[in-house]
This record gives sequence, structure tokens and C-alpha cells, in this order.
Amino acid sequence: MKKKSLYFIILLLLICILILFSLRPFIIFLAYFILIIYTFWGIYHIVLLIFGLRSPFQPRLNPISYPKISVIIPARNEIVLGRTIETILHDVKYPLGKKEIIVVTEDSLCERITLWYQQKYPEIIKLLKRKEFFPTKPSALNDAFQFATGEIVGIVDVEDILEIDAFYKIASAMKGHDIDIIQAILRVSNENDSWITRIFSMEYAGWFRIILNGRSKMDLFTPLGGTGNYFKKELVKFVGGWDSLNLTEDAEITVRFTLSKRKVVVLDLRQWEEAPVTFKAWLRQRTRWFRGWMQTFWSYFNLLFKRWAIKRIGFFNILSIMIMLIAPFLVILNWVAYSLTTLWLLEYFRILHTNVMADTFPFFAIAPTLFNILYYYIWLKGASLEKIGKKNYLYIPHMIFYMNVMMPLASLRALYQEITKPIYWDKTEHDGRGVKWITVVGKTNQ
Repeated sequence: MKKKSLYFIILLLLICILILFSLRPFIIFLAYFILIIYTFWGIYHIVLLIFGLRSPFQPRLNPISYPKISVIIPARNEIVLGRTIETILHDVKYPLGKKEIIVVTEDSLCERITLWYQQKYPEIIKLLKRKEFFPTKPSALNDAFQFATGEIVGIVDVEDILEIDAFYKIASAMKGHDIDIIQAILRVSNENDSWITRIFSMEYAGWFRIILNGRSKMDLFTPLGGTGNYFKKELVKFVGGWDSLNLTEDAEITVRFTLSKRKVVVLDLRQWEEAPVTFKAWLRQRTRWFRGWMQTFWSYFNLLFKRWAIKRIGFFNILSIMIMLIAPFLVILNWVAYSLTTLWLLEYFRILHTNVMADTFPFFAIAPTLFNILYYYIWLKGASLEKIGKKNYLYIPHMIFYMNVMMPLASLRALYQEITKPIYWDKTEHDGRGVKWITVVGKTNQ
């Protein structure tokens, strides 16, 4: 932590010196730096869009065998835990004896709920009550993983709802197509709770259905989501489990999967989870995600550009990893670009009588604007493919606020915490309002 603080202070001092003694050259450098970064970013995402519009991988629905599937459910003070257990037990179709549910918790509420099911299904339900623990989700996953006896291990968050044929698809993909790692397309179940959940649902649709699907189709680094991911058990052992100190354990372990030359495949499989309803809840969750990406960036930056790593997984895979990990820093650049543009306009119309931006065309404004338009299109197209809502274009003003105000705030908050605070898990609360039972017991892939 002290090392990061020192680097940050040195960077701030360098910027202050440049502003004081070389303001105009510094601004010109910023302008073209932003232009180059956003242009490359945009081209990359256009290619992902082209590949991501293709249908996700569809396995055969009749697996050649029925491997045991161990599902880990990390839970803390979750009143909806019983519903999740019931869903996996009775609504997700698969031989009951081939299912295993491991609930890992630290509180008495989830302990009592799980004990009741464990007494009823002693061969299927396992309870791990942690008393002395490091309070992060990856730490809980590592502990629970030791009790998994299935050939396949999956992560299911406590508010999740799975498709009825989820386990059949997973077993078929892994046994019939020799796939090592699966990511389901995550969907938001409570999209109508607030405008934030609606934008969140469209963002998820664009991210999982298009961007991650495109990465997977191109055999590039495809980061896992925090839930809806399934692995062959020996592979998790091979990479050493989850990093207990990382706040986005899903992205971090995927880096190690990629370095071990293992591929993540996005399956034509949906798993519903609950999005935060309020700005405060959203900010806490997104701050944790951005901080986790920053942690992974600090951890792997030097390693990824070593010759052996580039030779092992390829330069484009390295770039694909870095492009995702720098996203928290990139959204902050939006504010820098728009600030420079505002200064240019104020000088151009003689509202300010300075010459800082004289004879400088604001290229830096065009780049983030075009990038945002591309992202909005991906969100809207993803929502269309996933049949989310109607007249989603009416939410474009909300998207602009979401991307240009909320995202940078979360990124700055994450950067501040990464520099000044020790690691802690800022838990997202779930109340289970967004359950779509018809999806579970009836038609899937709606």
C-alpha cells in the first residue's frame, strides 16, 4: 500500500510540474494520447461487436455422461438462500445424485437455513460455517472448494436463478466438447426495479452476450463473471485456487487460466442475478469491481509483458487482458477530455481570455464521444438480442449519465480506496425481488 501511495504522489508531482512549466505541450500531449487510446479502444470493440453478434456456443442437450456437479454458494445474511437451494435441487433438471450444493457462510441465519436442508438431503447439501476467516468471497470459495467432490465445480451467487437445463448444457459442453471453463450469459432479474437496474440489465446484455461472446469467439482473454462460471475441478487446483485478497477474484483467476493456455467459452446459457437498485448500492458494488481490476492490473502488469508470457499466449491476448484492466482508468479520461473541450470552447467564444488551447482542435472530445456511442449501441443491441424491455432508446440520457458521471465516480472512489485503505469486501445486499420463476420452471432462453 505504501508503494502504491508513493507512486501516486510522484505521478501527481510530475503532472503539477508539467502544468506549471510546460502547460501547452502537456495539454497537446494529453489531447493526442487520449485520441490514440480511444481510437484503438474503439477499433478493438468494433471487431468484438462483429464477432459477438454471432450465436453463443450451443452444446448438445444430451451429454454422453453425467459428471457430478458441485455448486458453491457463498452466503452472508441472505434470506433468499432457501429459494436458491430449492431451485437447484428441484427445478434445474439433472440426476439428483449427481448434484452437490456447498453453502459457505459466516452467519447464523444462513447456517440455520442450510442445516435444515442438510438434514433432509445429507448426501447432497454441505454446510461450511466459517468462524475464523478472511472476510472476502474468494477466501470463502477457497475454503468451500476443499469440500467439493464433483468433477465440475460451479459458482452460484445466492440470489441467482438458473435455466432448467443448465446442468445438461454444462455437462454436455465439458464431456462432449472437451471445454474446460464455461461462462453463462448473466441476466438481470429485477430490471424494472429502477432506471439503474434497467441500464444495468442492458449493460450486462452488451457485456456478456456481445463483448464476452466476441472475445470467446476470437479465442482472446474472456474474463469470468462473479457467478455463472463452471470449471473442471482439476483446473482450479492447477492454477492454485482464488486469490483471497483480490476483490474481483473472477477476473484475476481468468488471467491465470489464460496464462495456463485454457480457454473460457461463453455458452448459450442464461443465469439470472439481482442488480443493485439504488445509486448507493450500485456505487459500492462498482467501486469493488473497479478496485479489483486495479489490483489485478498492479499484480500482472510487469509479468504480462515478459517475453515468456507474450510467447506463451500471444501479444493480442496480452493486449486483451490489459484493455479490460485499464477500463477504470479510461472512464476517468472522459472527464479529462471533456474538461479540455470545455476550456477550448470557453476560449473560442472569448468567455475566457486565455490562450492555453489556442489553435488546438479538440480531437480529444470526439474520441470519447464516439467511444461512448459505440458502447451505447452495444448495450442497446445486447438488450435487443436478449429481449430486454421495449423502447430502450428512451434510456439514452440515462446511459450518458451512467457512463460519464457514475462510472468515473466509482473509478475515482476505487482508486482512492486502493491507495489509502486496506482490502475489505463491500457486500452487495439482495432482497430477492427480481425472481422470475416462469424462467426456471417453464420456457428458457426467453
